[in-house]
Amino acid sequence: TLRGASAYSAAATRWDADAAALLKPYRTSVSRLVPLDGQRVAVRWRAAWDPASLAWAPPLARLLGWEIERFDLDPEVVSNFRWMAIFELFAAALRTRVLRLPAASVEGRAVYCLEEGRCVAHEESLDLVRTADSGRLRNRRAAENIAEFLDVARRPDGSEPEEWAAAVRARVLSGVPGAGALHLEPSEDPSEGVFALGCFALVAACAVRLSAGVIGGEATTEAFGEGGVAVCEEIGARRSVDFSQCVSDLF
Repeated sequence: TLRGASAYSAAATRWDADAAALLKPYRTSVSRLVPLDGQRVAVRWRAAWDPASLAWAPPLARLLGWEIERFDLDPEVVSNFRWMAIFELFAAALRTRVLRLPAASVEGRAVYCLEEGRCVAHEESLDLVRTADSGRLRNRRAAENIAEFLDVARRPDGSEPEEWAAAVRARVLSGVPGAGALHLEPSEDPSEGVFALGCFALVAACAVRLSAGVIGGEATTEAFGEGGVAVCEEIGARRSVDFSQCVSDLF
């Protein structure tokens, strides 16, 4: 809890600066604004950034002329590492020229109390924190996203970083499969990894050939066609939430 205008302003300024510096590229947006009464207004907001583990993706996409499409993770689905997901991801990108990657994002609801145009009170709740409190937060990536956001953009002034980090871990990471310091993420059968590694090498070779064609001015639509390919077909359409979760398990 922050008390006083000076403490509130100082914390908000530091949080914004730290988020811009550490969560790159940091983006915020407002999706809904609803007046509650004469003095209070509710704001639905979202913050998003690119996961550091995917820093290689934008340069690769630019090199190959691919678009990047971001999607949100399902926080209630356990993430499982699968080598086949790597192959499926790049196979789909080669066919569709769209690389689908999970976004790091946090959504929340803020209620502001205004008096004569000034904010005199501000209450906030974060969706993923509520999901964690209810015991439904099961996705390691989503849990790490909210933990990173809380550590960077919501640590109160005057609190010890180690103590705050420990409180965050206990609140949102505890009990999430693969999120603990000594926990291993569920993974696939080793035999699938061997097969997928070979397939990935083939896809990588095709990507190199494609990039050479782009640089040389060769047409690529004749080689790869205009249509898309359905991957993860066993769980539904390519645009479905389940498909997105399937691909997100790669990361």
